[in-house]
Amino acid sequence: MITNDDKTVLILNGLIRTLHDSDKGFQAAADAVNKADLIELFAGYSVQRAKFAEELKQRVKTLRAEPAKDDLPGGALHRGWMDLRAAIESNQTHAILAECERGEDVTVAAYREAIRSTDLDLQTRKIVQRHYELIQAAHDLIRQLRDGPKYAHR
Repeated sequence: MITNDDKTVLILNGLIRTLHDSDKGFQAAADAVNKADLIELFAGYSVQRAKFAEELKQRVKTLRAEPAKDDLPGGALHRGWMDLRAAIESNQTHAILAECERGEDVTVAAYREAIRSTDLDLQTRKIVQRHYELIQAAHDLIRQLRDGPKYAHR
């Protein structure tokens, strides 16, 4: 029999893996750009995602379960970050921002799905909701930067 705690752990472990990929994607983006403001922004989001993953790991442990390992099965990167390498190789700031925004689409969607679940207890739901709001804000800022005059594709 699968309990609500078991379902919660499955949801949280999925988010942990998503956050790990987001962390790595932002690290790669920070390493690829040469604009100080974007280096700081991407590095900050990388640290934020690592902290979120640690918070969720602690919650999983509180639920007396084993947190997900950082790597996805088979070592596959998150689908939303797959094309970041190509954008980095092009070294175009707009392309890197576009791929970061696309990767964030996946992260936002994973959190939305988690929030819709009826299996989360109140404490877990509050954590996931707080993360979601900050991730959505990051997504929106990256999209604004991508589409704004400073980094628009020319």
